Amino acid sequence: MFFLRYLIPVLSAFVLMSGLSAAEGNAVVSEVAAPVPAIDARRFLFAATPPEFSSEAYADSVERLLGGFEQRTGQILRPGEKGKVALKLYTNSGLGMETPKDLTRAVIAALTRRGFKRENILLADLQERRLRETGYLPRLPQEGENFEGCPVLAWDTGRYFHARWYYENPLPSKDWMAQTGIFDTTAALRDRLSYLPMPLIMDVDFWINLPVAMDSPALGVSGALGNATIWNISNQRRFLDSPSNAEKAAVEVASIPELKKTFLFSILSLQRYQYIGGPRFDANYCLSEPQIWLSANPLIMDFLMLQRMNSAREKKGFPLIDPEPPMFVSGNAPPFSLGSCILSQITIMNVTPSSAAAGERAKEN
Repeated sequence: MFFLRYLIPVLSAFVLMSGLSAAEGNAVVSEVAAPVPAIDARRFLFAATPPEFSSEAYADSVERLLGGFEQRTGQILRPGEKGKVALKLYTNSGLGMETPKDLTRAVIAALTRRGFKRENILLADLQERRLRETGYLPRLPQEGENFEGCPVLAWDTGRYFHARWYYENPLPSKDWMAQTGIFDTTAALRDRLSYLPMPLIMDVDFWINLPVAMDSPALGVSGALGNATIWNISNQRRFLDSPSNAEKAAVEVASIPELKKTFLFSILSLQRYQYIGGPRFDANYCLSEPQIWLSANPLIMDFLMLQRMNSAREKKGFPLIDPEPPMFVSGNAPPFSLGSCILSQITIMNVTPSSAAAGERAKEN
């Protein structure tokens, strides 16, 4: 059967560590090691510390992150049988809280150096309107559908779904108009379905997630996991006012074998993240930190962002995100196993040269 149905109960749970500084203190921090055979990439978080968020700093950091990932995990990024790759953007909060364009440009450049042609690097997100508003698509449709030579796909145009590939959840739809007329199905059935982005399943060798981190009434933290799941399917608005269903759907969609098979990793920039008021952008509640992370484990990224958001909330006198979002428990438990967010089980690989090493290289040049 071609359609997908994932309504799997959570079978087990684990206890999460809490406390930002204490938890991070238990992580293993080291420089990138020599190449090793392919291993479980979800055990690692690669971190770069750029001196600033300029185009040059992004280019250098992204190359170091990708190189560190390849070197440490043994997974080499290069064109495969299909010769295409996709970048899942985040633009749904509008201008000011979109995937930084300099990050996107840096990833595109790094992929072209690895043999991908620009016309085979697909940029994708949920809404055509938001893609135009944030500058990833031209303002006018007649001006084309590409970003600096890379095709841009908007899922809500309906061109990239297939009637037989969907995630089914009994929660009623809150986005009826987005479903109407796309497929010849009954209203009762269509109301329960969220269609999957077929290019990420059928057309690419792999896809990379480029999320933005902000708080979310539905997920607690809308970041790596949310961008790869809730913000990556049709009919997703039905989950936004139902936290228990949103977190359940996010974990289950991330576990769909065909989508999981082509997912490679997420790259998250902390150039701007929002700790309260999301998913609507509010510059008054945004922070910045000189960090760019790469990991095949979306849970560890979101867990670290949860700690940062709660730390900022506490300092400003806002209520904490509490209780801890259950996606961190269910996402790590079988049968999902998206990755651990227990810091002692994660190795943080620092890909930024130490100041001493950078100084030595500068002298050599």
